[in-house]
Amino acid sequence: MVKVTISGIRGVVGEELDLREVARFCGNFARMMRGGACVLGRDTRPSGEAMAGAAAAALAAGGMDVMDLGVAPTPAVFFEARRRGVGVAVTASHNPVSWNGLKFVAGGRGADHAMMRRISDGNGGGASPCGYHTVALSEYVEEAAGTIGRIDGEPSVLVDAGGGAAAGTAPRLLRAIGCRVESIPDDVPRPDPTAGGLERLAAGSREYDMGVAFDMDGDRMVLVVDGEVQQPDVTLGLGVAAAMERGHRDFVLSADTSVLVERYIVERGGTVLRCPVGEANVVGAMEGCGAGAGGEGSSGGFILGEFNWCRDGMLAAGLLASMVPGGGMRQALREVTGSAIVRERVRGGASSLPGVLERVERISSEVDCTDGVRGIIDEDTWVLVRASNTEDIVRVSAEAADMVRCRELVSQMSEAVRGRV
Repeated sequence: MVKVTISGIRGVVGEELDLREVARFCGNFARMMRGGACVLGRDTRPSGEAMAGAAAAALAAGGMDVMDLGVAPTPAVFFEARRRGVGVAVTASHNPVSWNGLKFVAGGRGADHAMMRRISDGNGGGASPCGYHTVALSEYVEEAAGTIGRIDGEPSVLVDAGGGAAAGTAPRLLRAIGCRVESIPDDVPRPDPTAGGLERLAAGSREYDMGVAFDMDGDRMVLVVDGEVQQPDVTLGLGVAAAMERGHRDFVLSADTSVLVERYIVERGGTVLRCPVGEANVVGAMEGCGAGAGGEGSSGGFILGEFNWCRDGMLAAGLLASMVPGGGMRQALREVTGSAIVRERVRGGASSLPGVLERVERISSEVDCTDGVRGIIDEDTWVLVRASNTEDIVRVSAEAADMVRCRELVSQMSEAVRGRV
């Protein structure tokens, strides 16, 4: 069954998701938007070209003028959609290469629950005259470089794009702001940098100020410093530090983000609002409370609202590089690292959460069921059990002052999901 959530539409190609489904979803979206311009981009999955073709045909048939970026990172699609109308990214982001999917963009942000229901069910508007399909170029690199600004000192960056859509865009952006950039050959696809597979980047990064790895569509980024792969929360934490240098004080963080990131903000006079996991949830909360920046710890997904209403790993890489010359990156790095964080995937669904709730309540001082079950145990320790937005699994996450305690919490909750305690 195709998975339809605020993270978009995803499925295994040829099993759950085929070209007819792609055309149906995109046709529904086009009719709902009632014409106008639609930016289209895709990542580098083998199924991407055919799916993008089906998407373009359905969008044009539904009355939209399709501006096709070809292979393009999701942040570029969001950026152009914010400027020109709406957008569709053909990607399954960090999911395995056998998967693919669709992300819909309207009003500069990803579709919310209500819009996704309409796209899925087909409760859109009436038919419009057929639109056209044309090749388009993105101004993402130039505009992102202008937002970051020119960097003195030529910081050095090693890039591992994992065979994804960021392979051309990320190095161009980093060079445009004054970095010295080298890239690791993209011969082996690596969809999710948070899941490992960064040995070449870790080994090579010792000769550079920083190494960065991206997922297939360029919205996730993982940082490597001195050969050490950093937790994804560190990417978000350093993005927050850069945003605070630029005057931002109000932030939205997902429920699974490290307490060290929140502490960094609060100790400098900022405010933090926690929200459910999911890019659309973070963006919606940012708009609701007027926060200028935020993101998700688990994905290393930093969002700077003044530029883009989505996780933008390439922009984050540029902002981190801008902190290198004055030593700001390493200073902030010391403050957002140090605790243990473990995240695991467990077979199961939302039906397992009531049993988990009882277990979490027994060990927590505070329990929040806004997004799954989140227990706050003490100021340094929490555990979160929630159904995934992107796969048919349950995600179990925990943070503690030491790894033994952290793994113990994850083990206990994983067993509860499986119904063994």
